[in-house]
Amino acid sequence: MNRENIEEILKNIGSENVPADVHKLAEETSRDFTKTLMQTRQPKHHVFWEYIMKSKTTKLAAAAVIIVVAFLGISQFFGSTVTFADAIKPILNARTVVLDIIVGEEEKGPVIHDVVVGARIRRTFSNMDTILIIDLYNAKMLTLDPKGKGAVYMDIQGPLQEGTRSYIGLVRNIVADLNRPDLPVQELGQKEIDGQEAVGFFVSDQNTELTVWADIKTALPIRIEVLQGQSFTLLKNIEFDVPVEDSLVSMDVPAGYTLHETELDMSEFTEEDFIESMRLWVELLLDGRFPESISGEVLLEQTPRIAEKIGQSDVSDEEKVQLCMGLGRANVFFQFLDHKGGWHYAGKGVKLGDAEKAVFWYQPKDSENYRVIYGDLHVEELALDKLPK
Repeated sequence: MNRENIEEILKNIGSENVPADVHKLAEETSRDFTKTLMQTRQPKHHVFWEYIMKSKTTKLAAAAVIIVVAFLGISQFFGSTVTFADAIKPILNARTVVLDIIVGEEEKGPVIHDVVVGARIRRTFSNMDTILIIDLYNAKMLTLDPKGKGAVYMDIQGPLQEGTRSYIGLVRNIVADLNRPDLPVQELGQKEIDGQEAVGFFVSDQNTELTVWADIKTALPIRIEVLQGQSFTLLKNIEFDVPVEDSLVSMDVPAGYTLHETELDMSEFTEEDFIESMRLWVELLLDGRFPESISGEVLLEQTPRIAEKIGQSDVSDEEKVQLCMGLGRANVFFQFLDHKGGWHYAGKGVKLGDAEKAVFWYQPKDSENYRVIYGDLHVEELALDKLPK
């Protein structure tokens, strides 16, 4: 709509002269109108014209509203022009992504920072100094210790390759799975997120819920929330297709670091790894009693503390390495359980060694029975009707 169109509208509406502050009047009127619109549940177009007809403002004020619509866009009143398809496009297509990930509660969970370039990831953590450079294509991981200037290569073939993929890769898979005609997308309206006006979308299936908040001007996602089973993951501070120095994701050992030739195999993770990590957690941090709760975010938060205690223990360096590797495998084991949601924890306050108290149980894939771990860490296999109440 150009200036001539607007002048023609004003001529047709009435003979009132247009004051110099017409835009101020337009803004005031549009604010009142927006308030009215947000407070009603009637169809939006009907509300608009009913407002124009019943309002005590003059025809000139109605014209002012039209001017605001012309300059600011009709989406100001009738919802954003950003669509779900617009919002997920950069998620699916961006070659580089920089983002923060929080597993669990936003205020409590440790922050994971990912720099993703194609199939490579540079990953750092708010609660530990370790730097991971992950090459998903070749299933290799370079672990760097900035304080000790040590470096270790790790083979992540097998299931662990899936477990260590980029979080944005996980979201890409979820978006692809949920972007189906049979799954309706719910529009959540607009709200301010970190100083940006955003529009939200929600879509879900039986085990996964996805919420995407996108910038109302650029359609770029600024907040992504994923709930899978009992695991909640938040992606925020997201930047798409930003320049990234190749050295940040290089698999070469940096100058000044010493490469340790220890063979680290993380390709197999078992129930035994999980049980051993629980024993270490209870013995080293909790004075012999099981924790109040277990979740992916809690394990992520506690693992560095357990590893620090292992480092202070009076065992050989090789044994320390193996114990820490077991912690990593235990986390991956739990991640797979967590995504499926088929587990239950009941160990709060139970004393280590109590053979009568069941503290944890889960249903393995393709099994009708459950694996039940007791307070003395022995395991039994029970049918559903035999589980603790």
